[in-house]
Amino acid sequence: MDSAGSHERVGDTTPSGQHSWTDRYGEKHRWERLDSFPPGLSPPRKVRIYRRGTHHILNWWDPAARKNLSERVEGDLLAVLVRARQVDDRVTGLRSGGVPKPRRLGHDELVARYLDDLRRRADAGVVDPATVARYRAALGHYRAFCEQTTIDRVYPSPALVNRDFQLSFTAFLANREVGGNGRAGAAGRPLRSHRYVLDVVRGVYEWALDPARGGLLPEGFRSPFLKGGARTPPPHGDPLAEPDITSPMAVEFINACDHHQLRLFVPLLLFGLRAAEPCTLFAEHLTADWLKVPCIPELDVLTKGRRDKRFPLLADLGPFWADLRGGRGHGLLLERRRVVHGVVDAPLYRAPLPELIAEYRRRCEKLNEQSAAERARTRDRLLRDAGGIGYDDVRGEFAGLATRLGWPRAATVKDLRHLFATTMNNAAVPESYTRYLMGHAPGRGVALNSYLHLNNLAGHYTEAVRKEWGGLVEAVLGRVKQVAPLSSQTGEPSTGV
Repeated sequence: MDSAGSHERVGDTTPSGQHSWTDRYGEKHRWERLDSFPPGLSPPRKVRIYRRGTHHILNWWDPAARKNLSERVEGDLLAVLVRARQVDDRVTGLRSGGVPKPRRLGHDELVARYLDDLRRRADAGVVDPATVARYRAALGHYRAFCEQTTIDRVYPSPALVNRDFQLSFTAFLANREVGGNGRAGAAGRPLRSHRYVLDVVRGVYEWALDPARGGLLPEGFRSPFLKGGARTPPPHGDPLAEPDITSPMAVEFINACDHHQLRLFVPLLLFGLRAAEPCTLFAEHLTADWLKVPCIPELDVLTKGRRDKRFPLLADLGPFWADLRGGRGHGLLLERRRVVHGVVDAPLYRAPLPELIAEYRRRCEKLNEQSAAERARTRDRLLRDAGGIGYDDVRGEFAGLATRLGWPRAATVKDLRHLFATTMNNAAVPESYTRYLMGHAPGRGVALNSYLHLNNLAGHYTEAVRKEWGGLVEAVLGRVKQVAPLSSQTGEPSTGV
């Protein structure tokens, strides 16, 4: 202290005549906890309230974040108490206060966290592992858009996106070109699934905003991807036009099939199966009157929609069903061409379903990573070892035949399913029966579904096929006589294909 009576403290390095930061700003920024409230106003249970200068601070332990969190609140004491009780209820009920998240969250991190959550849902059996792959591919377009310099500069964080961002992204998808079937280096074509990509991104933002799931976006954030007010896109093409594969084309297709292709494509045509569904059909699923297409949870095989289906067998096609059954009571119904011809060895060839289930369990127990994706790969390898076909085998057989027949590229294996749906509709099959055959949901919000029994499925289906597909049935029978073993034509036991 100098002779003039200066208040400078010993050891204080602050130059004479200046005050420290604490002296100048300490009172303004100091937190003062409020412990007493006016009569009739009770304090929150989980949230502490502090006064700091001209505003208030809420502070609490957040179980989801596993740390103390704070939020600034402007206004009088009543407004502060209202907000404090909102946070208090969220912490108590949702285990998260839902505070605004920092803007440091980037688009890549948002996508990575969402896909990680989706993978964990797949491991829990909630979604199919293939869904994770589809969503990852769709979000690749979102990442490509956000990586653009102009977008990254204006919208570095998902918390900043708005309607202009959504419109720019939609325009980006409308003009985006991809390789054929998403293959890198293939000839470019316009992206056809931009509506699907937008739906996936909308789901990501809904997940991120939900405090019980992602909890990555600030409370009060409004996603520009919400469907409210959005127009439903019109169907592609002319709804009154013929499908890309017509009934005469189907007859031509059957007449061009060899024995292996006949066994594969007749069920796809007659039952409108999805291209992957024949890959997990077993002889155990083919009875005297029905072909069952069930879920097999023991093999982690789930149909799309997770619905068991069964289809009535037309008595008129008895020789074909006998050939398909091949005199066997077990094993995969449809097998790879090279395995049947003995070109490739399959160690589990024609093993019964229980044996394959037991082998699948043994292989899964040896996995280092018990993820849904790894289990799916293990199952697919098991079915290959059993001589089974895969989705690519189905597409390859179809593409070879379509090319030989000179069909346009627009005709795909999925159009066999379109033809089935169109034929059932033209035959006036009730919608509830068609939904069941297609494996679709019966419809939400319809009380009648609780009372409806499809007890005349065989009658409606048989009448529809005889009315609309008489020529197709004759073509199948004629082709069976030409290519199938003699024993299967007479219904006698066969040693197989």
